[in-house]
Amino acid sequence: MSNSKMVEANLLSRLDRLPITRSIVGIMVMLVIAWIVEAFDIGVVGQTVLILKELWNLDPSSVGLLGTSSTVGVVIGVYFAGRLMDKYGRKKVLLIGVAWFCFFTLIGVVFPNLYWIVAMRFIAGLGEGAVFPIPYLLISEFVGAKRRGTVVCWLNAGLCAAYVLPNLVGAWAISTFPLDFAWRVAFIVGGIPIVFVILYKLWLPESPRWLLQQGRIEEVRKLVHKLEDEAGLAHDEKIVNQGILQSLQSDGSKKNKVGIADLFKKPYLSRSLIAWGLYTATMICWYAMLVYAPTIFSTKGFAMENAVLFTGIMMVIGGIGEVVIGYLSDKYGRKPVYFFFSIFAAVGLVGLAQVTSFTGLVVAGFIAAFFGFGTLPVAKIYMAEQYPTSMRGAGSGMGEAVGRLFGGVLVAYYISYILAAGGVKAVFWFVAATFVVFVIPMMLWGQETAGRSVEETGATAPAGLPEQSKGLLG
Repeated sequence: MSNSKMVEANLLSRLDRLPITRSIVGIMVMLVIAWIVEAFDIGVVGQTVLILKELWNLDPSSVGLLGTSSTVGVVIGVYFAGRLMDKYGRKKVLLIGVAWFCFFTLIGVVFPNLYWIVAMRFIAGLGEGAVFPIPYLLISEFVGAKRRGTVVCWLNAGLCAAYVLPNLVGAWAISTFPLDFAWRVAFIVGGIPIVFVILYKLWLPESPRWLLQQGRIEEVRKLVHKLEDEAGLAHDEKIVNQGILQSLQSDGSKKNKVGIADLFKKPYLSRSLIAWGLYTATMICWYAMLVYAPTIFSTKGFAMENAVLFTGIMMVIGGIGEVVIGYLSDKYGRKPVYFFFSIFAAVGLVGLAQVTSFTGLVVAGFIAAFFGFGTLPVAKIYMAEQYPTSMRGAGSGMGEAVGRLFGGVLVAYYISYILAAGGVKAVFWFVAATFVVFVIPMMLWGQETAGRSVEETGATAPAGLPEQSKGLLG
């Protein structure tokens, strides 16, 4: 083992032992802001579909085109952004992505034409796709193993709750302005946060693990010293986590020599298929509810503005579920907790399909939101935990592309036809089935990642499981 590997192992071990310091809290706040801005940008599509369907008498094909336009851009954006993040850094891609989607959201209001709006949503989606995986990667690369799931779920709860903002703005715009102007309001509001790019440029640090991949050891050393000083910890250059050291040794020859093709080779192929399947199921639920829930609830008898508001409230409930699953997945393991949430999400969705009373719909909607939306951050962090730093961006980016292609583009497009052919029941039964089908491979063949460094979980031959991973199922 070279001296540089020992230094890297020492710095990574010291990063993993750190508590949540003031600087890390600052980083998390900036990432939450990025998520909120992005959530608003994505969330405008729900009320846009609802308003323009009525205003312009859109047919199912046009509704599907509008509902999936930004998602098509996201799929393309995340595919290319993954390798760009691994090559040029997480921070640089984040800056460009936020500026990009804010700008193209703002100019979406210029012409009241369906195809113009679809084109601008597609282009904005390219920037959204570039940004999507980055907060999860940075959290996995800054926060230690014991708190990684909890932190990412707390922050993602802010993202989930933020989806209520476009619904609030949409409900306000619908009740305040004529429909031919109301749909523009959210686009205008969504473009303003482009100014936050300046804050990220000045204050957001680059991932220390990515910096080590580039050989920029002194930058990481300064960052670690700063964080240790904040935590009151000594600069101990003898601390070495043996699991991290072994992982660096086993994968050292692959440093900066990996590509997309490596995702389809052992051992990453099986890990990818399992993680991408989980994320696809979550995306099917997410997009079905985000894009079509206002329309579905309006067919159930809700007034238009109440259908939009109820969808937003479900996002807040989902945020609470994300906080809960984060704590439980760190304490009891990703696998058993994710299985538990998937089954209850399916129960809530079946309830939405079968219940007809107002009270029953509210209860079923809250169950589906709490457990269904709650799975999202764990699916994302689990995906990031499958790969070494040199290909974490590529793996997460490809997983985002796969999940959003199947869960966002194809399913979201065809749900309009499922809704027309089989009604609301068929939609909710379909989404419920996906949770059950895709969680089974995780339980049978997926690795447990809770309580382990990302170097260990992403290594070619991960070390044994920690005590925490015994889980709820014993």
